Amino acid sequence: MVFGFGKKKAQDAVSHKEIPIDTISDILKEIESPIMISVIDRARKIRNDIKSNQENIKDTVTQLESDDLKLDDVDKNLKAVATRGRDTVVSAIKKETVSNLSDVKTFDDLVSLYTEINQMLKRMGDVLGSHTRVMHVFARKYADKLKNELAKLSQSRGQLQNIINEHEDFKSKAQSIIDGTIKIKKLKEDTIQKHKRISDETNQMDKTRRIIEQLQQDITSLKSKTEYQEFLGIKKKIQSLSGEKIDIKNRIADQLSKISRPLGKYSYVSSFDKPIKKLMEELLLEPYDVLTVQNKGSIIEILHAVTKSVLAGNISVKDSKKAAEQIEETVNRLDEFLSLKDSYEKKLSELEKGLAIFDSHALDLRERDLAKGKSNLSDLESSVKRLEKEISQNEALIAKYHSELESSLGTLYGGKVAIKF
Repeated sequence: MVFGFGKKKAQDAVSHKEIPIDTISDILKEIESPIMISVIDRARKIRNDIKSNQENIKDTVTQLESDDLKLDDVDKNLKAVATRGRDTVVSAIKKETVSNLSDVKTFDDLVSLYTEINQMLKRMGDVLGSHTRVMHVFARKYADKLKNELAKLSQSRGQLQNIINEHEDFKSKAQSIIDGTIKIKKLKEDTIQKHKRISDETNQMDKTRRIIEQLQQDITSLKSKTEYQEFLGIKKKIQSLSGEKIDIKNRIADQLSKISRPLGKYSYVSSFDKPIKKLMEELLLEPYDVLTVQNKGSIIEILHAVTKSVLAGNISVKDSKKAAEQIEETVNRLDEFLSLKDSYEKKLSELEKGLAIFDSHALDLRERDLAKGKSNLSDLESSVKRLEKEISQNEALIAKYHSELESSLGTLYGGKVAIKF
């Protein structure tokens, strides 16, 4: 029950009330309006009690001011201290009793009144605390009266604090309800957007499936052609030729390995121009690729130069005669290697010409498009599943916030409410 709301009669009157979510803000204002009236009324009554306290305190300090406190019988110095203490207490507390209190018309006025009373109590407490010995020794009955009145004033301050706390609690709950409606609206908007995305992506999935189906048909049609079977046969023959190429490369490499030492050393001392030097380096690294009809003359020139250098002793080898013979052997086998390469490359060229019987580019293009289409379809399916999961999570949160809103609003409203979207 909040500020008197929620009594059985009121609860019966508003039970099961349906409230559109967009009107909740207005409903909270309607609830707050009578609560605010009650708050102001209660605060004004407390203010009147405080004014009464002020009058009682004023009467007490007025009596204290005119009381000689039987100080004539005490030591002169002690009398001066007691008189000065009494006068200070009277002067300070009188100021507090004549101060005008804020009139309470709004909640802010209520907060101002509470602040004033709090400060008033502190100032009076401070002055009495500073002169507590004087008051208890020479003015005990006035000290007791002031203590009682300050206790009442403190009680009034506590009542004001309770009212402020109650209303701030209401405002906090109301704001929580407003925040809840905002969360629900955002979740609903997000859910609508996700449903739209699912619809768009589902349509895109249907289009992609149709494209995939058409590509699969095109691929099947292309592969069913006689030309394709012949194309595959030629590809197989080309693959079988790779062994012949490897054998030729190995033969050339084996021969060049016999002279790699003198050839390698000569590359450091030769006086050839850059193009020939570069050819020499490549001959050591990849002899198969370097050995061509165009390069034959330059290669022979290089090998003869190496032979001369070996025989002249410019290159250090274990057996210069044997090295020269192996170089000469290499020169003599160049035509053999070129013939083998030429034979292989002619066979390969003839077979590759035969590949033109079938448009492999058209097949490759469709197979790439098919792979891309399947990948896109998979991405779309994953996206739809993720969106459906997020929608399910949104709906669970909406149901949770909906229940919390109905409970919170029902507590403030004083009866059971049903929030409509």
